Amino acid sequence: MEKSERRPVSLPNALAGLRLMGAGAVLGLALTVPASPAQADPPRPPSTPVAEHETPDD
Repeated sequence: MEKSERRPVSLPNALAGLRLMGAGAVLGLALTVPASPAQADPPRPPSTPVAEHETPDD
């Protein structure tokens, strides 16, 4: 078996690669989550009209 060459990776390059992998993971999760109305208000029943009452002025 041949020994593979090990090349040193600079820190900025390593961080760039990690950021790229992280962005890909976030994008992958965003694509797998089903589209749903996020934080939407629950449907409200239709409001019934309220009759106005006259208040006698004293």
